[in-house]
Amino acid sequence: MIRAPWHEYFMLLAKIVALRSGCNSRPSGAVIVKDKRILATGYNGPMPGAWHCTDRGPGYCFRREKGIPDIDKYNFCRATHAEANAIAQAARFGISVEGASLYCTLAPCYVCLKLIASAGIKEVYYEHDYGSRDFERDQFWKEAIKEAGLKKFEQVIVSEEVLTQLQEILPYPTSKRRLAPTEFLEEFENDKKYGLPNVEVLLNKLRYLTKQALKDITFVIEKPTVKEKPTELSFYFNDKPFDLSNLINTLEKQINLDQKFNFAVKYENIEVSIEVLREAENIRFKCSLDHCNLISFTKIAEGLDYIINQVSEHLSLPARLEISIKSLTTN
Repeated sequence: MIRAPWHEYFMLLAKIVALRSGCNSRPSGAVIVKDKRILATGYNGPMPGAWHCTDRGPGYCFRREKGIPDIDKYNFCRATHAEANAIAQAARFGISVEGASLYCTLAPCYVCLKLIASAGIKEVYYEHDYGSRDFERDQFWKEAIKEAGLKKFEQVIVSEEVLTQLQEILPYPTSKRRLAPTEFLEEFENDKKYGLPNVEVLLNKLRYLTKQALKDITFVIEKPTVKEKPTELSFYFNDKPFDLSNLINTLEKQINLDQKFNFAVKYENIEVSIEVLREAENIRFKCSLDHCNLISFTKIAEGLDYIINQVSEHLSLPARLEISIKSLTTN
């Protein structure tokens, strides 16, 4: 599922608003927007409480019934235009439209254009040109746009891709689940090995664990993702303190030589020995812990994941982390 671009999104909303139109001839909709927030909507229809042409049947038009020609249609049309109704709705509820944008399914007529300019609306996006059989009048309207002080007066066409998506989503219950539900509460079992996509997923699952402790459990992190450098861990190589950058450089050299590499990580009073192996075109980091609480485990796992992420990016090789724990307290 794609996300509709903003212009197409608001034009789609204007088209949906037009569903409430009371006009059989040219149902229209308008949406007033500011800072990507909808201020008001409007559709073409009669005065509040009055009957609509659509109430008299699908082909009924009051002006046409009276035999009034197109040249005098504005004096006999029962509807207020969509743009005018949107501006009136904003005024009714005390909403300022100064500096707003207006999306309408039909380019504004001269009457609505004057109202738009007077209301302080600065951008107009329309779907269809107004177009009538009075070409001289149509040209006059277009010239009047220059006088309206608008920053934008542009046509917006909703793409076929977005329309297709709309056609797919409308018959479908919109918020019906599309992805498989997650477990209400995750449960890890003792004496088991679990594969996780990344450290974040593992730590989130552990936060909701209902058991007080896990025994003899192994987690395999398939992909390193942590990019924040650890600050509370210290690193040791051959029992000597080692700067993190030096550790990573040394580790890379050893891996490139296909040699096994060991280093240690300390967090508070916990020391963890890590074994690094190259397996064909993959790198495996393997470590074991005795007793550890969730806070300490989080620091250690994120720190190791950061190192693995750096090595994996520098060598352009996939890497994974395998952590075995004899006892993990989760509360």
